[in-house]
Amino acid sequence: MSRPVATVCFTSHRIETLPFAKDLMADHDVIILEEAPNENFPSMLTKKISIPEYIRREGLEFPAFSLRYYKLMRTFFSQGKEIIQIEPYIERLMQIYELFSAGKQPDDVVKIPALNRVYLAEKNTARALFHYYESSFKDSFPALIESVRTFAKHDATRFRIRDTMRARAIAKIIADKKKYYIETGGMHIFLVRILKRVSGKEFTINIRNVMEPEYNRLIGRATVLAPGDMLTAHYILRKKENLPYERLLAARSIIYIKLLEKEELLPSRKEKSPHVSDELAVNGLVSGLNLLHCEDLYKKIRFQNRERALQTVKDYLS
Repeated sequence: MSRPVATVCFTSHRIETLPFAKDLMADHDVIILEEAPNENFPSMLTKKISIPEYIRREGLEFPAFSLRYYKLMRTFFSQGKEIIQIEPYIERLMQIYELFSAGKQPDDVVKIPALNRVYLAEKNTARALFHYYESSFKDSFPALIESVRTFAKHDATRFRIRDTMRARAIAKIIADKKKYYIETGGMHIFLVRILKRVSGKEFTINIRNVMEPEYNRLIGRATVLAPGDMLTAHYILRKKENLPYERLLAARSIIYIKLLEKEELLPSRKEKSPHVSDELAVNGLVSGLNLLHCEDLYKKIRFQNRERALQTVKDYLS
């Protein structure tokens, strides 16, 4: 190997990803996690505090996943792999929360150059998300679609800022002809673009979807994006405006979100990738819907629970 290799691995915090991620991680010298540095992390790796205690202290969102995930990190650490947490955007967001807890006001935060962009990105995205929730209760379906588009645009801006910060931070540590596993969520596509921009010819960049073997097994493709992710990606990459396309994706995303399983699912012998299977099934239901279909269905399912909504959509399409 003549120069360092950086493998950007798109993944998610789901238990079913871990066997596939484990195989990829095993082939790398350094594992870069999509996490802000945590003072308790080294103690957890060296078994000075237990994994359940670490999860409890940090209030992590997916406890079943996190338990297995950090056991895997401990195993790789004991084998001599370097494990690094890099997520500067989240670091700055935590600093903002600390300032607010200390009694600082938004005007104080805006004046801090290192925090300004992060604060404004979060503020604009949160405002757009609130407007979406508000629209879902009181506005017409076309107005709701526009609120989805507005949120996706602000979310895309946030992704671009976050990925730019992280890519630059990662590029600074890549050296020594090592192989780097770079963990990243599925929507952080701008990370790759910035890494390529800042790497020059100093290191090789590879791209992997951790669950690609499962997608290939199930549908013969590397991956499938949900309609909302497709819309956000459209804005992240700043593609030419296409209102009919954008509104259709927004409308489908409204139905998709209603049907998708939100709970943490455990793999089984019968179904080893339950979240992938659920996403594919829901995507299959909404992929053929037009705007009128989505509006009609939304009126029927907006106040139904997920199971009832799924059946309603299936009956509608039958």
